[in-house]
Amino acid sequence: MIRKKNSFLTFLCSLVPGAGEMYLGFMKEGLSIMLLAFGIFLIADWLWMNWLVSGLAVLWFYSFFNVHNKVCMPDEEFYALEDDYLFHIDRVFPKGRLSSGQTRIFGWIILVLGIAVIWQPSIRNLLAVLRTYVSPDFADVVGNYLYSIPRFVIAAVLIVSGVRLILKKKTELITEPEDEE
Repeated sequence: MIRKKNSFLTFLCSLVPGAGEMYLGFMKEGLSIMLLAFGIFLIADWLWMNWLVSGLAVLWFYSFFNVHNKVCMPDEEFYALEDDYLFHIDRVFPKGRLSSGQTRIFGWIILVLGIAVIWQPSIRNLLAVLRTYVSPDFADVVGNYLYSIPRFVIAAVLIVSGVRLILKKKTELITEPEDEE
C-alpha cells in the first residue's frame, strides 16, 4: 500500500461506498462494501422493498468515515492494518452448516421477506377491487390500515421483545443468590 494519496481523490472516492477503501489499497474490504451496497440496492428494487434502501445510508456513512479514519491514522497504525473481507462465512457457520437456532432465525427471515414481497402488490389489487365495487373512500380507509400493519407488527415485536428482556433480567436479579457475609 502506498500511504501518500491525493486528499481530493480520497474524498471523491470516499463518496462511493467501498471505492475509498479500494483507493487506499484495501481491496477486499472495499469489494465487500461495494457488493453489500449493490446487493441491498438490488434486493430492495427486485422485491419492491424501498425501506431497505435506508440501509444504504448506514453503509455509506460507515464507508465514508472508515476511509477518513484510516487516512488520519499514524503511519505505523495504517501499515499494521490488514485487508480483509467484512463477512466471513466460516465464522458464521463454523461447521459448514446452520445450527438449529440459526435455521429457525433464517426461516423466519425468509418468511418475513416472502410476506413483504407479496404485501404491497396484494394490497394494491385489493384496493383496486374495492374502489371499483364498493367506494373509493372506503378503499382509502382500508388501504391506510393495511399499509400500516407492517409498522404495527414491528412495533409490537419491539415492545414484546423489550418486555421479555426486562422480565428476564428481573428474574435473573431475583434468582441470584445473595452474598452471605
